[in-house]
Amino acid sequence: MLFAAFSCTQCLMYLYHYPDIWYDYATWQAKSGSMDAAVKVFQRALKALPESEMLKYAYAELEESRGALQSAKKLYESLLGDAAETTALAHIQFIRFLRRNEGVEAARKYFLDARKSPSCTYHVYVAYALMAFCLDKDPKVAHNVFEAGLKQFMHEPVYILEYADFLSCLNDDRNIRALFERALSSLPQEESIEIWKRFTQFEKTYGDLASMLKVEQRRKEALSGTIEEGASALETSLLDLISRYSFKDLWPCSSKDLDHLSRQEWLSKNIGKKVDKSALSNGSAMTDKSTSAPSGVPTASLKVLRPDTSQMVIYDPRQHHGTSFCFSKNICL
Repeated sequence: MLFAAFSCTQCLMYLYHYPDIWYDYATWQAKSGSMDAAVKVFQRALKALPESEMLKYAYAELEESRGALQSAKKLYESLLGDAAETTALAHIQFIRFLRRNEGVEAARKYFLDARKSPSCTYHVYVAYALMAFCLDKDPKVAHNVFEAGLKQFMHEPVYILEYADFLSCLNDDRNIRALFERALSSLPQEESIEIWKRFTQFEKTYGDLASMLKVEQRRKEALSGTIEEGASALETSLLDLISRYSFKDLWPCSSKDLDHLSRQEWLSKNIGKKVDKSALSNGSAMTDKSTSAPSGVPTASLKVLRPDTSQMVIYDPRQHHGTSFCFSKNICL
């Protein structure tokens, strides 16, 4: 054990500013039963790397695991620091620490203070709302938190989707539709793509046929400026049907049908360009999968072009002398 500690100390002479070395050393001390020695290692580590958030969280975790809650709390508070430099992650982790060790009320009180901070992003609202829902079993508080955050983060599509996921857990389809409508009425066209995608998917899964078709049509009209006219025309036919009647990796068509639709969509997107249609028919124009695969259709079925290896021979240096090299049966240098 003394030899191992000596080896770690020698290692740190050369790797003094590497946090993983400090972490491994402290973890080894803790697993060996020397908790006080592990604490000293973390203290030395923070002197070497005072700005390392990873080491502060690791040190706080060690202190919390051995019941030194006040020491752990001071470490979390040091991560908060200046309000202008505090990160949203520091707020979230401190709320979780308070919830674990001081209870619901302490976490709620700090959240109310943190939401006033300029560094408070939508992540803090989502984290606290889900904590209230999953740990405190209080969907009403969680709903109120999401609604409060909506006043500030209506422009954040990710926040809207997180809120929609929460409402899905409540089986609240009415408010899910209302949320999508509110978001789509305020978001600019280029930022509403994911919202429309989730809205149409929701209707395809849980809505009736009339609402499904209506939302699909509204989506096409709303995003007409962000997708090319050719692709839009194609989506009004069979691709919509495939999307409506597929489920995860189950598709109502064969891989050949998907290949055909992929070529058709590629052609419709490049109809105004100079494209060799004969090359498209044999697949040579389909090398870029990201532009050839239709929306909602897997690209695994597309053919991949491979080199012609019929003229290749195995290289054997024993068959060649001097500087002469043979690349095929008929071509030598």
